[in-house]
Amino acid sequence: MKRFLLILSIMTIFCLTACGDGDGEGDSKSANMDKPNLAEEEIEVSLQNAVDIFLREFEVDYITKVELDSDMDQWKYDVAGTSNEKEYEIVIDAQTGDILDKSEEAIEKGDEEQGISLNEIISPSEAMKIVQSETSNEIGGWTLEVENGTEQYEIEVRDGSEDIDYIINAISGELKGKD
Repeated sequence: MKRFLLILSIMTIFCLTACGDGDGEGDSKSANMDKPNLAEEEIEVSLQNAVDIFLREFEVDYITKVELDSDMDQWKYDVAGTSNEKEYEIVIDAQTGDILDKSEEAIEKGDEEQGISLNEIISPSEAMKIVQSETSNEIGGWTLEVENGTEQYEIEVRDGSEDIDYIINAISGELKGKD
């Protein structure tokens, strides 16, 4: 009987520890706390370097997306581009420039994306400065892509357990809003 109670107690403690308090907030808060603040990071590989690495691997007509994000301990670029028939994507370590993953797939009709005018955009650091003038919250990463015919940065800002995307026109530097 004592053995049964001991096993039952251990299982109860294990379940309570694994399940948490059930409000769903603790897990996302702790995940966000572990994720680094891009505004305080020194990223070795620039946006242009990441695009150059991509272009050495794939022959494309357009770059359609560049994203810089972290998975807690490693900053990574995700660069995508298209040719007439295929979409290509590459994941690059933002500190070393090492290629972590790459893929290609056929483009389905109607899935074509617009290319980014890389020589006309403001830098990611300029876009982040615009956001930092609006908030003191941590920056979790950014995405550069064409939305509704306009190049734009989506700068991810962490506000407690919530992520807010600040939308910056990548050509003019104008803050377009929050999402």
